[in-house]
Amino acid sequence: MDKRYILFDLDGTLTDSYEGIINAFRYALRHMEIEPRPETFRNCIGPPVTWSLQTFYGMDDTQADEGLRLFREYYDSRGLYENRPYNGIEEMLQVLNAHGKKLMVATAKPEHMAIRVLEHFGLADYFCFIAGINQDRSSPVDDPASRATKEEVIRYVLRTNGILDPENAVMVGDRGGDIRAARQFGLQTLGVTYGYGTEDELRSAGADHLAETPERVAEIIVLS
Repeated sequence: MDKRYILFDLDGTLTDSYEGIINAFRYALRHMEIEPRPETFRNCIGPPVTWSLQTFYGMDDTQADEGLRLFREYYDSRGLYENRPYNGIEEMLQVLNAHGKKLMVATAKPEHMAIRVLEHFGLADYFCFIAGINQDRSSPVDDPASRATKEEVIRYVLRTNGILDPENAVMVGDRGGDIRAARQFGLQTLGVTYGYGTEDELRSAGADHLAETPERVAEIIVLS
């Protein structure tokens, strides 16, 4: 896979953030006197928090915004660190850097949180660019740098870094939403099956390649 630019999702791709995210959801739901539904938890990893609250708990905009506030109240202070890099992630990043790849992060997690996570685990310096969402419903909608969805984050990464030929880039992610968003811009896609999405989900979304370990991610990018 002769690609120069490698875009990575964060949750479920670089780090296993399940515990912290789910604890934050539990905290928000219980403060709103809503019973958490464990069967929804896995599908809440990856998409924006407000989307998950509306989709799986039937909240309206006002309720979802309050849920997001409570989620962040827990996550900013505790949940952020109930997290760990997957085994082999740092070695994978070292291999890709050694082969001259430009590594970037494109996540639906708020950008400041993504940076804190990567710095906390000593991974930030492997990336030349880190981008996440920076907009909620109170942000100016006419801000050209605003981004509230995975698609908008990917567009921002491509434009800001002058990546005019999307065929020279690949998106690595663990959910169907990562794959579908990247395909909108003509990026190659690599789905990882060690995260929160299933192989069927990734194949159905149109992933060009699948990897069961971080080591295999590096092999596909460098050798295929």
